[in-house]
Amino acid sequence: MEQRGRLKSWNDDKGFGFIHPEQGGADVFAHISAIRGDSRPSAGDQVLYIAGRDAQGRLRAEHIRLDAPITLDRPAIRRKPRVAKRRVAASGKPAPRNAPQRRRLTAPGISHLGGKLLVLGLLLVLPLWGCARFLLEQSPLPTLVYVSASFATFCLYWSDKASAIRGRWRTQESTLHLVELLGGWPGALLAQQMFRHKTRKPSYQLVFWGIVMLHQLYWLDTLLLGGRLQTLGRLML
Repeated sequence: MEQRGRLKSWNDDKGFGFIHPEQGGADVFAHISAIRGDSRPSAGDQVLYIAGRDAQGRLRAEHIRLDAPITLDRPAIRRKPRVAKRRVAASGKPAPRNAPQRRRLTAPGISHLGGKLLVLGLLLVLPLWGCARFLLEQSPLPTLVYVSASFATFCLYWSDKASAIRGRWRTQESTLHLVELLGGWPGALLAQQMFRHKTRKPSYQLVFWGIVMLHQLYWLDTLLLGGRLQTLGRLML
């Protein structure tokens, strides 16, 4: 369960500091590797964190974020600051307050964005081709299904990520997979990368990519094979 506290001290060069719990008690060690969000913290920030202990039994925060609306997670914030930034800090001149805000708005939240957009584009070739053919035949149903299911899946991922952070009731994985199967896998793929959610669970990814391949196979059969595989499947059943 998340607790609220104030970042009592923070050494940005070394990437650690201490959180003073709002409810009192011993200060909690905070490391940059546990920070989530789109900007690095600074001393005095109000934060939300999940308390834990290290191998020696010492208090430490296992998940930390600023006490603010949920934002996209940027892995770059957990990297060591550049030399130029450290020089500014050493000079004693505070950085302009609007500088982190500018970076927050312009920096991408998805690592290797170009490659992942290419993969998404390739996976959408067959579904888009199929939807276009159905539209030419005066049937907008596949397009409506993909758009609505993807939007619903994206919202479910956002809600589940927020619940995971706040320790609330989670969305069942079977529900997520069902909406993905109904056509929401493009929205799921986008949400996984934007929120960095469900990307490190092999069992979940195995089912998810199975669903993606099932959709690819369906459109390949429908568009290029004349539905032969679907006919064969019905005969086997």
